[in-house]
Amino acid sequence: MSTYKRAFLFNGIGTKPEKLFQAMTPQMLEKYRSYQHDEFKRLGLSENLSENTPMDKIVAEWLVSLISDRVVFEYYIDKGIIPDIGMGHSSGIVSISACFGSVSHSFAHDIIMMNRSTMRSLSASGEKQDMGVIIGMSNDDIEELIAEKKFSPDDVIVGSANSKICTMISGTADAVTELLKAAKEEGAIRVIPFNIRLAYHHPMLEKHSREYVEFCGSGEYNAPKYPILSIFDRRVMTDGEDLKKENQINILNPIRWDLAVKKLEEFGVTEFFDVSANGAVCKFTRINKRKGRIYTFNEV
Repeated sequence: MSTYKRAFLFNGIGTKPEKLFQAMTPQMLEKYRSYQHDEFKRLGLSENLSENTPMDKIVAEWLVSLISDRVVFEYYIDKGIIPDIGMGHSSGIVSISACFGSVSHSFAHDIIMMNRSTMRSLSASGEKQDMGVIIGMSNDDIEELIAEKKFSPDDVIVGSANSKICTMISGTADAVTELLKAAKEEGAIRVIPFNIRLAYHHPMLEKHSREYVEFCGSGEYNAPKYPILSIFDRRVMTDGEDLKKENQINILNPIRWDLAVKKLEEFGVTEFFDVSANGAVCKFTRINKRKGRIYTFNEV
């Protein structure tokens, strides 16, 4: 078994843009604005996010997260903090694919833009989907609650088992709302509806995301500069074809982030670096403190 000591962890979507800049240095902010200006101009987006159309505003916010990741990643590298391996949560797979050199940053941004196709298809269908987070209950707790309330997998599933205390659910809007309510009644510390009208990491999104998946497979993928662990089957990915497949299956399949983190620990990782600018990954990730530590950008 290969041994790794340092892992970079990339966040998915969800963080509000304004929260990403609070800890950045003036030099980092300048770099961020330069990257944003060039890419938003290329993509036809307004840098004033509120001036974009509703769908463009959503993807523009997600692009802010990817560009922020790039700036933090480059800051770490410039400081001599070099990863032995990395892992991305949800759209963090797109982000790490670019930062680790498997695809260009522009192609990664184009992938994010393709979410508009999925949104348009879903809107035209009239289906109502959503996602939510339950804090204070484990994956097993939620699975038991789903069975107890007699939800079918077509209604709602665990979309991402993040840790023993943080679980993301995904499914129809009504089922997500009902399950969040049931979890709160069962003693969950907090429940958070996403209200994004999309059920990422649920197979129900398949018929709406065919164009997205096809586009993910259309680009050129190189071998990543550093190995990347799959959050789906926990294999170590070292070539471009691996990353292409990971991006194609990403939004349609449930994530076991908790098991992937455990696998990194089994590999010998003791230093985990949160690449989000606001420590978002640290908030939903639990590291065995006897074996390692997770560092946020603020701590670095």
